[in-house]
Amino acid sequence: MRAMDYISSTNICYLACDTLGLIDKRPITHGMRVAYMMMKLLECKGGYDEYEAAEFVFLSMIHDIGAYRTNKITDDLDYDTETSGTAHAVYGALFLKQVSPFGSRADIIMYHHLPYSKVSRANYEYSRIAMYLYLLEEVDSLFRQYGEALDTKVFEEESGNRFLPEAVTLLLRCIRQENMLNKLESGVYRQELQKFMENVLFTNEEKENYIRFIMHCFSLKGRMRTLEAIMCSCIVDEIAESMELSGREKDKLYYSAMLHDIGLLAIDPEILKGNRKFTEEDRTAYRKHVEIGKTLLKKYFLVPDIVEICAAHHEMLDGSGYPEGLKEDKITEAQAILQVADNVTSVLNMKRKLSRTEILSILQVQAQRKRLNKKAVSGVTGNYDTIDNRLRTETKEYLEMHVRINNRYKRLVGGSAGDEE
Repeated sequence: MRAMDYISSTNICYLACDTLGLIDKRPITHGMRVAYMMMKLLECKGGYDEYEAAEFVFLSMIHDIGAYRTNKITDDLDYDTETSGTAHAVYGALFLKQVSPFGSRADIIMYHHLPYSKVSRANYEYSRIAMYLYLLEEVDSLFRQYGEALDTKVFEEESGNRFLPEAVTLLLRCIRQENMLNKLESGVYRQELQKFMENVLFTNEEKENYIRFIMHCFSLKGRMRTLEAIMCSCIVDEIAESMELSGREKDKLYYSAMLHDIGLLAIDPEILKGNRKFTEEDRTAYRKHVEIGKTLLKKYFLVPDIVEICAAHHEMLDGSGYPEGLKEDKITEAQAILQVADNVTSVLNMKRKLSRTEILSILQVQAQRKRLNKKAVSGVTGNYDTIDNRLRTETKEYLEMHVRINNRYKRLVGGSAGDEE
């Protein structure tokens, strides 16, 4: 098991939310309000372990994750109906079950656009949470229109039909006794929510799997984004092994490789398609992804090493890279390894598939020109077969998982879950 003292459980939750926010902030802004209301209902209800409750709240933060893949997101989040919500609810649940540690709790997302009259008949251990979430979706929909002045009568009138009576009772109590809507209106709820989320406590294995989940979120903007991160992680791991780095240094590199391109989620998809010649404006916009990623990761990682490794992945030993134009004496061994791995990943993903000889020749020329680290390049050239076998295995597993999600989605909903690369 890799060391996981680089980031706290709470910070992983917020990093996941901010990662999705790079694609589009609106579902996460909505999710934060819903999560706060879920927190208040669970506190009011009582009987939940604080750690379990915090994980339900985290799930509430990202409950609309499927919409990034299946819906055209609008300012009014008009997918918040049972009919239009089916697609993203199904995809979100399938996605979370495959790529996150949520396990069976992910099915809360599957049910969150179904009314009490339907969910109450389901034999599901977390149906109460799903019914809470359904109600809170409706509350936030009205809150976006009316703010603190929203009329709660609609919830009372539909109690026992659309809404779980217990959930309505708890909601009204939280509004009247906890001043919940006022806190949402003023924004002070964010501090309460963040304090509550300090109760999240993941095991080291869960931490690693949630970091991997964040990497898988890249696929919500394009399948290749995650595939490239997987490839880069494999290459980094093998180079680090060949160079006999310590376990801790290998771990830092591995997580850096997983997240180094996180800033690309904020870049215009048309630029990322690469089906046109880059203009200078395109190039400038594209290069911003490094600083965007650095700023985001710096907020949450407790050690600077991982952030600095990520931030240097487009630097070159001769100073011709970006954004800082660092030269060899300012580039650490770990940064140099990620630079090589990122270059290999880019070469492997060229539209014209290159042979092994061509790939290794490109790397060796770059090393001879003192653009890439010779020792790290040797870690690739001397272990190419091992790297190639691992890449084939891990990319095949990822693509098969992606196919499973989409096939299951098609069976349940019909149609495709968004465009594929």
